[in-house]
Amino acid sequence: MKKIVILFIALVFLTSCNKGKDYEVKFNSGEIYKFGELSVKVIDDEEKMTTKEIYNSLDDKDQERVEEIIKLLEKCEVVDGGYAYASIPDHESLLLKFKNKKDEDTIYMYDTKRDRNTKKFHYTFSGSLGKYDSPAIFSDEDLISKIKNIIKE
Repeated sequence: MKKIVILFIALVFLTSCNKGKDYEVKFNSGEIYKFGELSVKVIDDEEKMTTKEIYNSLDDKDQERVEEIIKLLEKCEVVDGGYAYASIPDHESLLLKFKNKKDEDTIYMYDTKRDRNTKKFHYTFSGSLGKYDSPAIFSDEDLISKIKNIIKE
């Protein structure tokens, strides 16, 4: 009887420790990134460079929006950070914050215009992704507009 009570308590304890869902992005260029939580932020005050969260995957009950964002990211190409360029954040910018057990990484989406040379939208990833440290991410689509539409901002 004692073993059954201990097993029951252990079962209750394990089920109460609700693990968040883990997600995975498989970029078009082959890199894989795993994370547990995604939040999307906008620049709240351009002078003070403060941000405001407009979406968090933990608050998304059906998880459809985070899955749609992942599908957009999977179309992107990860390239060396040397292809990134300095941009000034403004009210149109988005910051995608990824949290996992160890780290917090960010995709900085500052530009809503295509690069003249590559004809792609350029975004910057902070952290390691595949063989790259702080790589650039190229997209054929304006991810800022698409993600804002997904989260209805």
